[in-house]
Amino acid sequence: MRYLPLKLLCLCPLALAGSVQAQLGPAGFTGSINSPTADVLDPGMASLSWTNSNPEKKRSNAGEGAFGSVNLGFGVLPGLEVVGRLAYEGDLHCNAFLASPTCSGAMRDLSASGKYQLPLRFGWDTRLAFGAVDVGGAATNFRSYYGVATSSFGSVDVSLGYAKGNHAYSSLDGLFGSTQVFLTDNWRALAEFDSHDLRVGVRYARPLTEQLALEVGISRKLSDRTDQQAWQAGIALTLSFDKRNLNRGTRRLPVTTSTLGSAQPAAASANAMPVAVAVAAPAAVPAAAAEAESVATQARRADELASRLSKAGFSSVWVGFDEARHWVVQTEPLVWRKNRLDALGMALALWQKSARGDEQVRLTLTYLQDPVLSVAASSACLSRFTEGNWWCDGRAALALDNGQSARAPALGWAVAPAQTQRWEALRPQFELGPVLRQHLGNEVGLYDLSVGLDLAWEVALGRGLLWQGRVTAPVMNTENFGSDKAYGRERVRGGVESTVLSYQQQIGPRMWAQGSVGYVQHNDYGGQLDVAWLSPEGSVRLSALAGYYAGKDTTGLSNDTVTHPLGLAAARWSLVDGRWMLEAQAGQFYNQDHGVRFASHHWFGDNRLTLYYRDTRYSGSINPDRVKYAGFEISMPIGERAATMVGPATVRGSDQWVYGIGSRVGNSINSLNAGYGVVPEIRHNLLSDTLDYDRAGLADMTANLYRVRAMLREVGGRP
Repeated sequence: MRYLPLKLLCLCPLALAGSVQAQLGPAGFTGSINSPTADVLDPGMASLSWTNSNPEKKRSNAGEGAFGSVNLGFGVLPGLEVVGRLAYEGDLHCNAFLASPTCSGAMRDLSASGKYQLPLRFGWDTRLAFGAVDVGGAATNFRSYYGVATSSFGSVDVSLGYAKGNHAYSSLDGLFGSTQVFLTDNWRALAEFDSHDLRVGVRYARPLTEQLALEVGISRKLSDRTDQQAWQAGIALTLSFDKRNLNRGTRRLPVTTSTLGSAQPAAASANAMPVAVAVAAPAAVPAAAAEAESVATQARRADELASRLSKAGFSSVWVGFDEARHWVVQTEPLVWRKNRLDALGMALALWQKSARGDEQVRLTLTYLQDPVLSVAASSACLSRFTEGNWWCDGRAALALDNGQSARAPALGWAVAPAQTQRWEALRPQFELGPVLRQHLGNEVGLYDLSVGLDLAWEVALGRGLLWQGRVTAPVMNTENFGSDKAYGRERVRGGVESTVLSYQQQIGPRMWAQGSVGYVQHNDYGGQLDVAWLSPEGSVRLSALAGYYAGKDTTGLSNDTVTHPLGLAAARWSLVDGRWMLEAQAGQFYNQDHGVRFASHHWFGDNRLTLYYRDTRYSGSINPDRVKYAGFEISMPIGERAATMVGPATVRGSDQWVYGIGSRVGNSINSLNAGYGVVPEIRHNLLSDTLDYDRAGLADMTANLYRVRAMLREVGGRP
């Protein structure tokens, strides 16, 4: 229990979906006690568990140090769960690289497991699954392969399976089975034979909030065929990355730009200072629109909407009417930076409050005053969409487009606030978040971390031009992150971590380029060029970067200058719109190592789970060091959806804070060097901001339109 707070670092309060019946067994799977069942974590679900036992082996140093397993599992896809396990024993802080009696019998094993449930159902709701235990990490001490079937008979679940272990410590090797009896909504009794010993136990599950649940359990060994602990206890937290199931109640809309209207507006000048101008109405105006209101009334309404958008946290607000008396709106979501669809929903909700009858609008959102997203809608169709309909008058209720700058409307622009428009580009934006650097489960220690606070800034200096940077402040370090210890050069330092000047521009249809120059990675100076292209629906993204940086040797062993030439190309493909993406990246990475990186990205709301594998080697050596890494990263927003206005500035939590764990694979030597497969960290870049963390494909946005509906409903009831 001494280390329980460390196990909670990556948890955040998210919505709980489904019943809580998913405590992870210590070997790395959802199951009974120490044996698996055919059930898996639902997509978007996560479970963190601690058990005071390693059922595969006897505790060799009873009474000395600690003994147990920590598991972190995810429901990645329907039927598929993956689990990372940290098994430990003995002194958790001794250095196994040094001769030390305190490390006698010490174990720190980091591994991965997986289970897949077949998409089939048989009589008695029988489910079938197969899986593997301990398939990764620097060493494989507990590997097993298994198949299992689970049937339900009312309040009783019965599981039966067979496993093949290939190590003396494999916990599963032979026939196994279990029975679970659900006594109440909270209590269940369990009995199992785990292929070695017979156990019985009970579990208690209880939701803590709508978003989080707790489960505890205890069991007792009845047989004595192995050296497993007689008593075993565990505790688990279950949560969901998905507050809503994105694939439930929605349907795929055809991605098209033909319904956006005939207007193809030219780019508006970033330096012009347009104001509302009353001009004569065009001759060919629909009679109904001409009767509805005068030109002066339209100009006043445009002013009112511009002011309303500005007060809601939008900048560079331009509002007007085109020749057909349809609304034309272009604005930048200054405070709505964490999800572009939230910004779209807010802007549409504010326009809906200003609309009369069945008016139409073309709304464009910008980033650095360049268009990134447009929508065409009518007031009637927007109301139907808010009520839950996806279609209106035979077509999509909301028609999305990658964005075109709005042409100057017939009546001119209403700009709010007109007197401060010239200074909007200089509004500073600040982003606060934690910094966490860690090493987990290796020969130096079980868990070492360096914690700090991060203050990032960004200032838009003009159209496409951005100055950004960040400063960090250390908070605490464990012993091995001391200045003269194993991870001393990686600890969080105080001071300016980066400062970069970048310029971006759209150079073709759905194609952008960004050039950056400045300091990155502590003290390295240089620059890079990034290019990204999206396919028409956004299901494919191609990108590349080339750069060169140089700086002092951070090891402190010399004053030599270390160079960082890099060139990378990447391709990403959306397998499930808005939910699942595969990415491959290859070339020379930041630390002069070249190779490949493969990633599987899984989105659950604003939260992303990435499973990755990278294989790189250093160049310039007769015997280059080749290293394979595998792991996961959780990326999540911190704080409220919208930033807070503080005078002319905005302050918000991190747009996407990343927590990850990785380990060397295919090598029994778990060396300390983790600097492989590194990409320079430019916080606001094409993928993160222009492409909204790679969620800007039309198909991906269409799949996530529930966010727009939720905002319309939330804001619609406000005065």
